[in-house]
Amino acid sequence: MKKSFYFFSVLLILSIPFLVKTADRQITKFQPVEKAVESIVKNGQLVGAEILIIENNKPLFHKSFGWADREQKKELKKNSIWNVASMTKPFTATAILMLADDGKLSLDDPLTKYLPGYKGNSKVLIRHLLAMSSGDDGKYRNGGYSVLDFDNHNDWIMDWAKQKNTGTFGKFAYSGFNYGALGIIIEKVSNQSLESFIQERIVKPLSLTETFFKYTPDVQWKNRVPARYQWNEKDNRFDQWWTAEEYPAWKFYNGSMGLWMTAKDYATFMQMWLNNGMHNNIRLLKESTVREALKIHVNAYGEKDFGHGLGWFIEDNPLTFRYGGGSGVYAKAIPSKNTIIIYMNHCGINPYRRVFEDALDSILFNH
Repeated sequence: MKKSFYFFSVLLILSIPFLVKTADRQITKFQPVEKAVESIVKNGQLVGAEILIIENNKPLFHKSFGWADREQKKELKKNSIWNVASMTKPFTATAILMLADDGKLSLDDPLTKYLPGYKGNSKVLIRHLLAMSSGDDGKYRNGGYSVLDFDNHNDWIMDWAKQKNTGTFGKFAYSGFNYGALGIIIEKVSNQSLESFIQERIVKPLSLTETFFKYTPDVQWKNRVPARYQWNEKDNRFDQWWTAEEYPAWKFYNGSMGLWMTAKDYATFMQMWLNNGMHNNIRLLKESTVREALKIHVNAYGEKDFGHGLGWFIEDNPLTFRYGGGSGVYAKAIPSKNTIIIYMNHCGINPYRRVFEDALDSILFNH
């Protein structure tokens, strides 16, 4: 026993330099990313950001930069709680795919089965909503029906269903209405609210303990929510337009947007997809369902190797699935590298995000 203990102790001591060198290599590896983000924050081209990079289910890099609230001189901390905006959509897609796996619906069900008053193309199937190829172009017509104009999810989508599509059926067009409609289908099929279904079938099994469906200024996690900024083209700067003291502009959670969560929680959700639908020996999605969802079902923006799958934007060569949100958030996963990248910021769509992406791509793909 003493000899074994002695041998193990010597082995551990000898391995320490190797472990330190490995850690140093990882730190050095991501220095270009760190320098790129620090530079654009210093130059006023970004207010703040949190970056999490995971490989083989282990965090390799996790750091925050800049300000949570620049005007209050409040530094941004890791594990902030972000409005992930359209990054909510893959959760909605996952819920629909679960119901299909359960045999409760078919992706080839027509939308009119669930919205009998739908005035758009009668050929629209659930899979077209998932792939953003329904022919709805996301524009507000006939005076509105923006999500901001309604008090509840059902009224919003029922109003949309009464109006004709102006896009081209079968062609890609990004539209939040597609996923709002999917949310209503989930409620009708499951006989649960959209929030309760996602909480029960996704949030709870994945142990997403810092994922929330609603924000009010009195929530316990308020101090972890960054302010919001938008780019002022005229003055070449970011202006603050929302703080955690205010209510969000929308009144309800819906299938297109509404989740608030940490980068770690979103990474856990993506890891389930990387694991072909498994998490801690619990199967959330069939492996065949994941494979089908992570194919390009409709090409987008004229690109041959880029388009929309069943819930994710998909890139080929190498296969990558990703989503972003208008609040400034962005996440992607690369199955061949078992790598997840989460980039959270609160500066909306701005001209400088490519700085971070280019620095990271040069590391991951050696170019």
